Amino acid sequence: MSRLLLALPLVAACIPPTFPEDTLPVYEERPVEATFDGTRGSVWEATLAVFSDLYPLDEIDKERGFLSTEWVVGASDYIFNVYSGTRIPEKVRFRMTVDVTDKGGRPIVRVRNHEQVEKDIISANLEFTGSIYEWLDVPSSSRKERDALEAIADRLQRGRGRGGADVDFRD
Repeated sequence: MSRLLLALPLVAACIPPTFPEDTLPVYEERPVEATFDGTRGSVWEATLAVFSDLYPLDEIDKERGFLSTEWVVGASDYIFNVYSGTRIPEKVRFRMTVDVTDKGGRPIVRVRNHEQVEKDIISANLEFTGSIYEWLDVPSSSRKERDALEAIADRLQRGRGRGGADVDFRD
């Protein structure tokens, strides 16, 4: 019995550490939205200009007030690989959808970000399906969405000849 108790710390030390995303909630699209002053048309034009500057666009529908980006590959805002004290951001891909609607006469821009991280099947403990790497859904940090909304507010403010921006975010 005492040998078993002495061996227990050694066995526990061999268990690999969990990945940071192992403790994250299951992916769900959480929109980030902002309400703007101005007409729906001016907000749509600012939104289209900002997103076309930032990302390649996949679909644009002015009548519905909808646009979506293509899949964009980049680095994660919050998931890192840790090697010898350094933090290297994980490779992610994301695709944003944007809705411009009216509520009470004020335009609302709602951004959803579908984000995925690339993992190998061994470290993620997945079943082999023909590829060594798979894209796994992860929650967005909402940083990209908020940056885009602030850029829209800045563009609208510049159009009015005023500096600065004040955006009312709701998660």
